[in-house]
Amino acid sequence: MKKMVLSVVLGTRPEVIKLAPVILEARRRGHQVRVVLTGQHRHMAMPMLGFFGIEPDVDLDVMQPDQTLTGLSARVLEKMDAMKDRVSGDVIAVQGDTTSAFVASYWGCCNRIPVAHVEAGLRTYDLASPFPEEANRQLIGRLARWHFAPTRGAGRALIKENVPKDRIHVVGNTGIDALKIVLARLKDAACMRSLPPEERLDPAIMDFVGGHRLVLVTAHRRESFGKGFEGICKGLRDIADARDGSGGGREVRIVYPVHPNPNVRSIVESQLAGHPRIMLVVPMQYVAFVALMDRADVLLTDSGGIQEEGPTLKKPVLVMREKTERPEGVKAGYVKLVGTDPGKILRETLLALRHGCRGRGPNPYGDGRAAARIMRKVSANF
Repeated sequence: MKKMVLSVVLGTRPEVIKLAPVILEARRRGHQVRVVLTGQHRHMAMPMLGFFGIEPDVDLDVMQPDQTLTGLSARVLEKMDAMKDRVSGDVIAVQGDTTSAFVASYWGCCNRIPVAHVEAGLRTYDLASPFPEEANRQLIGRLARWHFAPTRGAGRALIKENVPKDRIHVVGNTGIDALKIVLARLKDAACMRSLPPEERLDPAIMDFVGGHRLVLVTAHRRESFGKGFEGICKGLRDIADARDGSGGGREVRIVYPVHPNPNVRSIVESQLAGHPRIMLVVPMQYVAFVALMDRADVLLTDSGGIQEEGPTLKKPVLVMREKTERPEGVKAGYVKLVGTDPGKILRETLLALRHGCRGRGPNPYGDGRAAARIMRKVSANF
């Protein structure tokens, strides 16, 4: 088998989580991997890379305060051009639908380097929801050589867009690969003792939760900025003021790791800080967050990754969006769309607390072997 140089471009924590299994599998097969860090969410991405034993080879360092999408795009292109010899490879791998993933794909196209798109084919066909992710992933879909779809539905979406069938490979979601790695390490006492304190679950959070029902929240989507977040915050206050509705009369506690974006943090802190049953915390390291997801009774989110992870953990997932590009979880009963209306958020959360997870069957997003399938296909066609 011919060995390749695989250039992996990543910058956000979800990209690290979902590309780490690919990096590890590529190295296991003897390929050279160049890890190109964009620097967008450095404080969240670096600990995650460290957990998987990965160090970046190149740092584009593009992050700026209050940056625009166009400014970010320009800086990624300029930095990749300036560091061409260090970021180039035989293949460029990107994941998902970030602006930097699209720009890296475009740069690869301009330099005639084939692109492998991990988590291809997710679609809402509404460029405003999610924004700008829907545009980014559609654009990557026109540029990629390999389209690694997580589900059959995502593969069918690519076929409808006239992507050649021999370039589409349904492999599962690498996020499930990563989740299973973390869950195994959480059960390993020696491994957990070796983690630095900042990567462990803060005992203060568990003291706050105690024996109460736990609703774990993440929300950060651009399309919810403004009125959407006002509705989310009101819904969360109403949940915290309610009993769980299951007949036990237990209090509901909410833990919300707040995204650092000022458009999120300012409204969340003004609306929720100081409530005795709501705990706002800084973004958590992934290992600690998985441990907290495992303890939670309900996952209330606008995140794509949590929609995928919840079924493995057998948790009800309520999605604070009007549309999802991941319909498989909805069809399987694990996921329900609740939007940003506070009344619906309250009502559906109390129902989920009462009835628990209604999903049936295996996780529709993967079995933990996606990275091996990806590298087998890239290696065979390189």
